[in-house]
Amino acid sequence: MHQFSFDFNDPFFDLHGWRLGLQVVTFENTYGLDPARTTIAGDRIEAAGLTSAGGRNLEPGSAWIEARPTPDGIEVTAGANHALKIRCLKLLVDGLPAGEITGRRWEPARPVPPNGIVYRYPADPFTALAMHTPLVFLTDPRGGHIYFRSLDDRVRARRFTFQPRGDALSVELIHEESAHLMTTATETPRWRIGRCADPNAVVEDHLSHQERAFGLQPWETRPDVPDWAREISLVASIHGMHWTGYTFNTYADVLGALEWICERIDGRRVLAFLPGWEGRYYWQYGDYRPDPALGGPDGFRRLAEGARSLGVTLMPMFGASCANTNLPGFEEWGAPSILRSASGMEFQGNRPDWDTSRAHDPGWQAWLNPGAPAWRERLLSQAAGLLQAYGLRAAFFDTHHIWDNDPHYPLYDGLAALRNGLRERVPDLLMAGEGWYDGLGAITPVSQVGAPSQWEHAFSRYCRTFAHLMWGDPSRGSSGVHEAGHTGSGLVPDARHWWPTVTIVDGTIKNAPEKVEQIIDQAHRYAKTYL
Repeated sequence: MHQFSFDFNDPFFDLHGWRLGLQVVTFENTYGLDPARTTIAGDRIEAAGLTSAGGRNLEPGSAWIEARPTPDGIEVTAGANHALKIRCLKLLVDGLPAGEITGRRWEPARPVPPNGIVYRYPADPFTALAMHTPLVFLTDPRGGHIYFRSLDDRVRARRFTFQPRGDALSVELIHEESAHLMTTATETPRWRIGRCADPNAVVEDHLSHQERAFGLQPWETRPDVPDWAREISLVASIHGMHWTGYTFNTYADVLGALEWICERIDGRRVLAFLPGWEGRYYWQYGDYRPDPALGGPDGFRRLAEGARSLGVTLMPMFGASCANTNLPGFEEWGAPSILRSASGMEFQGNRPDWDTSRAHDPGWQAWLNPGAPAWRERLLSQAAGLLQAYGLRAAFFDTHHIWDNDPHYPLYDGLAALRNGLRERVPDLLMAGEGWYDGLGAITPVSQVGAPSQWEHAFSRYCRTFAHLMWGDPSRGSSGVHEAGHTGSGLVPDARHWWPTVTIVDGTIKNAPEKVEQIIDQAHRYAKTYL
């Protein structure tokens, strides 16, 4: 966490028992309130001028903070005007007790590091400080908790910063406007700050807000969950072709594995997840079609028809935000869709070491914004075309949780448009994805990265999960097409929102049939208990 190397001299003002301040950030500088030109009247702080360089330079512009009392704290909004485009507003809360924080994915409370910590929403759930929802708790050493919530009804960038100031803590509640809407004037959504003895009631109130904001409904009544999906008790993750071209399973092999599985469990309980079905994993991203080396269109049709006769639903995997720059036509549909940050930087992603050069330099792999019309239309036409051509009714979107504040196209809106377009073409569709945060749960009712550490019903009330793509197979712990190599294997947790999952690579059933059957037994127990 980077800091200024001098005291920024933020002025703080008391409103309803809370010490509040504000910073205005453009793409050129950071500004504070000028105390000589700031007044307080009732619930409102008005600054008729700003400063920079720790108060040394007087600057034009204006800002305000408004705080209204609530039964357990305050509800705050802020706004600013400036000659330059405003990137974000930082609401400062000072003089807080030096307690422990529960942020990120609501992990157990932890001390604030000496250099401070920043939680980010929305962000890649595999990063250390990604938040699934903008709600953080701070323990008060005197008893109870202080909470910080954003009451925004849109997916926009929020950051929560906690940093020591002497024997106390200072908090930054940062709202960054959608980059394509940024102007010289901005206003935050409502921030709620309060004290509670038990966080449970705050969590429930927050979930109610999410339901209203994103249209979330419980799993049992979600209109985007087809009836057949509520009968699933086993996910068979059957891997096709690795990035290198190594084949784990051809289409005929996939069908053979499903036939073996369906001798032991009713096929209508089985969802067959197909990573690497299109050929070289990730290398083929952006051009989805049955691969000749795996059996081609005829082989894939035989797989689709065979699975359907077994009652099994196939779920091919697509990349929501990645494509190979070497594909024909990339300059037309890919280059204009490159995912960028608010300041215009190209998003680089996690840069897997696909070729084991140890360089982590896949320059051929571009990260694209599904909000960009050209990329979204290509992805929609390819996914819908495959589903319709082969009579499929489920689709999985890898990396759909990747988010950046793109100044050209709103990413979340693009995902919603992709979902709507797919469901228009395939009404009985189940749409699944890799990651999860609150608003994303309204797009995909199934994801591989699910419930938080505490208050798991924030996920399980609305969604279902299954073992991640990297989950190792029972015979040798192979993660199949995933870059993780070999990982652990076993049973997923016994819980309503966890679908039992078996990973199948080459030789899995032959070499470890009894371990596969243990997972199928868990699927039987799941169906008996929860369905």
